[in-house]
Amino acid sequence: MNKVFSGLFKKLKSIKHIEIILAVLFGLIILLVYFSSTSTSVSTSKTTISSSSQVSQYTNEVERKLESLLSEISGAGNVKVMVMCESNTELKSEVVPDIVSVVVVASGADDTWVKLDIIKAVQALLTVNPANIEVLVGG
Repeated sequence: MNKVFSGLFKKLKSIKHIEIILAVLFGLIILLVYFSSTSTSVSTSKTTISSSSQVSQYTNEVERKLESLLSEISGAGNVKVMVMCESNTELKSEVVPDIVSVVVVASGADDTWVKLDIIKAVQALLTVNPANIEVLVGG
């Protein structure tokens, strides 16, 4: 076994400028590793930007629909809604945000029954824990 390594070492030593060839090969390997990791991080950041944009569109749509529906509740008056989402999970390249809390500001929320109806409607539509639904009186 020792003879094999010594023979290989002698052959490598006999090649002119072996140090330069090895240095160039080593440099190419480093560049290859660097560029492969850089391209991965760029594609990941594009996915994150795309995902956050999709989440924003989703929450805006949910807020708009909730405002429209809740304003139809008798006595609710003018209604504004804000939905907060938690970190996203991706299913089959679709972003599915988890809604964790909802704040509703309604001019008729000073009436306890109206406030209760708003909480029940939000809970039924979004399956959000009632403790994470806040209904406030607005102007």
